[in-house]
Amino acid sequence: MRAISLICLWVVTPVIPAAAGPADHERVAPSSRRPNVVIVFPDQLRASEVGCYGHAVVRTPSIDRLAATGVRMEFAFSNFPVCSPARSILLSGRYARSTGVLRNQDNEAGPGRPTNQTPTLAEVLAANGYDTVLIGKWHLAPTPQALGFRESLRPRMRHRYFKQTFFRNEGEPYIYDDYAPYHETEAAVEYIRGHKDRPFFLYLAYGPPHMPVSEMPEQYRRMYDPAKVVIRDNTWVNGRLAYDENWFKIYMWDFQYYEHKDTFGQPLPAGMTLRELTALYDGQITAVDECIGRVLDAIRQAGIEDDTIVLLTSDHGDLLGSHGLFNKNTHHEESIHIPMIFRYPQRLKPAVVDAQIVSLVDVMPTLLDLCGLAAPDTVQGTSIAPVLLGRRKTVGENVALIETSSADGVRALRHVYFNDRKKGTEHLFDVAADPFELKDLAKDPASREVLEALRARVKEWNVRCPRWPTASSRN
Repeated sequence: MRAISLICLWVVTPVIPAAAGPADHERVAPSSRRPNVVIVFPDQLRASEVGCYGHAVVRTPSIDRLAATGVRMEFAFSNFPVCSPARSILLSGRYARSTGVLRNQDNEAGPGRPTNQTPTLAEVLAANGYDTVLIGKWHLAPTPQALGFRESLRPRMRHRYFKQTFFRNEGEPYIYDDYAPYHETEAAVEYIRGHKDRPFFLYLAYGPPHMPVSEMPEQYRRMYDPAKVVIRDNTWVNGRLAYDENWFKIYMWDFQYYEHKDTFGQPLPAGMTLRELTALYDGQITAVDECIGRVLDAIRQAGIEDDTIVLLTSDHGDLLGSHGLFNKNTHHEESIHIPMIFRYPQRLKPAVVDAQIVSLVDVMPTLLDLCGLAAPDTVQGTSIAPVLLGRRKTVGENVALIETSSADGVRALRHVYFNDRKKGTEHLFDVAADPFELKDLAKDPASREVLEALRARVKEWNVRCPRWPTASSRN
């Protein structure tokens, strides 16, 4: 397998590798043409809230069907659990600290291509004959076309699910009145039907279940009984369920909060608790799962299921009251642990992988490997294709290196370690024995050896991959 360079260059001239030659014969997919690539990317979907990851209440039949016919990664993580940084990682195969996207605002700064300066997954695939399209949430800069997508359909407001304004190929805006994921699904289905005769890359980025959780078709709003939702053990604060009026309003009416208008000023429903909020989050999950099912059906009906790689994953999870916290941007499991399922019937046998850790930085090299293409030297992730193909049990470092706005850390198979850069504190949890992270072992003498080993991994990463030079001016 081709070695991937770990050099963390800040500015790199985009050089797109050509198709694999004879020396790369092991990488070439055994088919008459390269496989299609479809990434389905719902926003803020935590692994623990999905049926095939063990949730007993939330209905996710489409994702579960994908898992039953694909390879489900038990331990998949976001390298930076915030929207824009995570998306830059997915498309570049580089850590956020190396792309320049360390906050959501960083994707809006400056003309030209101030961030994401290295070849993207879309650019590499386009250079090798793929048709490329982005449908759904973008949240990067500059435009999708500038980063390798020939076509795009994206919303203006990142999180408004009714009466959303859309742009097709950056053209004139228009309004879609109904549930926005329906429009995106219809566009994806139409695209699949119209492009089944040549290799394509479809990046389908849904907004839900990201807030506003109140905006969805009525049948999903009422689908889950608040009294029967699963409340995680770490959402209790001093004997009461976590609650924060301002955060609850953000979850309910996200876009109004950011725009400071419309209905954000209205009071919360009387007596609303974390149970009602969780029921709405779960409803959004099932609503987007139904859309995913339609896309999977379109792939099958087009007769290209065997020749199509489908990847289902997310940018990050959702704390939803765990540890008394909301949203994301922490190293806690609810924030970093994401679903990740690969399906490629022609080459991958259904399986559950629980010995290999994978993270968003590994997606680009893995997909290119499965397509028989070389990854650019700028890629910092590792292809896990040998694991997916059953040739290896593990590859690479087998940890996920994770940063947030305030901390650096590492998730290993058993433990998670992180240090808070602002507070100067360290934290260590044995997630295998303590899945809700209720006992911090950072000062436990019996855990000293583990703490020092994981601390050393983070220090080595910080030396190998320093943060983007201008990051300090953006904090």
